[in-house]
Amino acid sequence: MTYVVWVQVPPPVPEIMNIKEIKNKDKLSIEWTVTIPSTYVDLELDKKYSELKNKVNLPGFRPGKVPTEIIKKRFGQNVVSETLDKIINESLTKAVKERKLKPSIQPKVDIKKFEEGKDLEFNVSFQVMPEIPDFDLKKIIVEKSKLNISDKDIDNSLSQIAEKHERFKPLNKKRKSKIGDLILFDYEGKIDKKMFEGSSGKDETVVLGSNKYIPGYEDQMVGLFAGEEKKIHVTFPEDYREKKIAGKKAEFNLYIKDIQERVKNVPIDDKLAEEVGEKNLSELKKKIQERMNKDFENLSLLKMRREATEKMLKNFEFSIPSKMIDSEFDFLKSQAEKKDQKDSDLKKLASRRVKLGLIINSISEKNEINVEDADLTQAVVSEASRYPGQEKKVVEFYKNNPNLMNNLRGVALEEKVMKYVVNSCIKKDKICTIDELFKSDFLKNEKELISKKEKEKK
Repeated sequence: MTYVVWVQVPPPVPEIMNIKEIKNKDKLSIEWTVTIPSTYVDLELDKKYSELKNKVNLPGFRPGKVPTEIIKKRFGQNVVSETLDKIINESLTKAVKERKLKPSIQPKVDIKKFEEGKDLEFNVSFQVMPEIPDFDLKKIIVEKSKLNISDKDIDNSLSQIAEKHERFKPLNKKRKSKIGDLILFDYEGKIDKKMFEGSSGKDETVVLGSNKYIPGYEDQMVGLFAGEEKKIHVTFPEDYREKKIAGKKAEFNLYIKDIQERVKNVPIDDKLAEEVGEKNLSELKKKIQERMNKDFENLSLLKMRREATEKMLKNFEFSIPSKMIDSEFDFLKSQAEKKDQKDSDLKKLASRRVKLGLIINSISEKNEINVEDADLTQAVVSEASRYPGQEKKVVEFYKNNPNLMNNLRGVALEEKVMKYVVNSCIKKDKICTIDELFKSDFLKNEKELISKKEKEKK
């Protein structure tokens, strides 16, 4: 999302600067030809040269006694560049504030003419933020889905739990190990014929094919009988967590103590409930219903938010600064995962994102919705939760990167504004099942993701 804030307190600048405005068909585009009188420019240059004269030490000259001509010859290029930058920035800031303009992008400056002792002339062009019209959010009607849980929904969830659940039993008939079996084993490893930290273990278990161990380890455990020993050879990955053995070749002696096979068609009963951490089947059904209600509520809110977003984009009509769209397009193109994405599609997405960002900014300003410390903290916590086990590192990372924290502030603002928008809309209740909820176009991405995961399981 694109958010623009352009605020600066202007320092004193000449009142006699001349601004000639060039007429533009695009109402959001501003183009000026600016002239700053030589008297002011010379005055600023003389100030800078005087400052340098009192600071620099050059061989053959006493401090403060270096001739101005030598100062100019030695430092003139840098002095002129810095002074012109200062004059231009100050004059533009003053002009923008006096005219009550809100630039949407950093002004582009092109110096047309400058020589010491003569007027400074430059062109400046930029685009301003559009006026966002008022719109009564209560005119937006969104569908609020309410869950109708059936016994079939609970049974389907129980079936999925039973299907995923790993329960093993002793082999009915002695056979060699295969993928999917639970193996009980002892091991002893060496690198260059020497033991290393963590190189031995007893009564270890692994489900073959789970990729619990480093590449090649489990593969060499396939085709063995209980009671059999085997010597295997593996290479630790270059990025292995223990740096001392990363990338090194190792030899392990394995002793297979027991082989169990996975139970097919695990019964849905109290035993299953206990094995997944619940007291009994009744409690498991209760937890499933609670989870369904929570998931459904989150999806329903997401659906309402997306529906409200689409209706806002449709009802808010205003011109969008083309330069903001261009900037967003460049960003999207650099981040695009699909290399075959058409520029026309990215352009549409850029326009949509900029428009929505401007609407959100407008709603936040008109309704005094601000990001508080608590909102920002919640945003950081939410982002950190996406990286289990690394939460502290993520929090520290954001604390040490102000730019990223500022981006997160934009995300927090969007969340807060969209909550306000959804709460302001008129809700139309509709009772439906989870399957019926997923038929909504607003949850198309989530439905595709679930379908993809189901295909991968098969």
